[in-house]
Amino acid sequence: MPVINMIHHSAFTVSNMERSIAFYRDILGMEVLWDSAKEGIKYKGPVCDKITGCPGTEQRIVYLGIGGSFLELVEYTPIGKVLENHKASDIGASHICFKTDDINALYKRLLANNVQVHCSPQEGISNLIMYFRDPDGIILEVIEGKTKV
Repeated sequence: MPVINMIHHSAFTVSNMERSIAFYRDILGMEVLWDSAKEGIKYKGPVCDKITGCPGTEQRIVYLGIGGSFLELVEYTPIGKVLENHKASDIGASHICFKTDDINALYKRLLANNVQVHCSPQEGISNLIMYFRDPDGIILEVIEGKTKV
């Protein structure tokens, strides 16, 4: 019997929550499901310090959803170091992959909103694939078509 039975959510640390919410909601179409600031909840103090390993910080947490999946955005105060010029091949680099029925429309929307896109959609084995970046430079992927899993 597995000890872990599912992935609940993925999470990214962001530098500016309002900017990130606007990107994921307005450009990618995700829905804001829960916002600790709007709920009046403050994540700080000894327990949060232990959980995160980031003593002396406060976190604002926002959950976004799409298609039954969840993405958690976390903004730390004070913020940590900024990711600079990281590549998908760097150890520890991560990304999440979205599915779409119209990758070309998304590509045009990303370009119209000055989003950093690695390249136009590329032919994969049985799908179209594209990498792009969120406002903090976090790597995101999108696919259209069949996948093996």
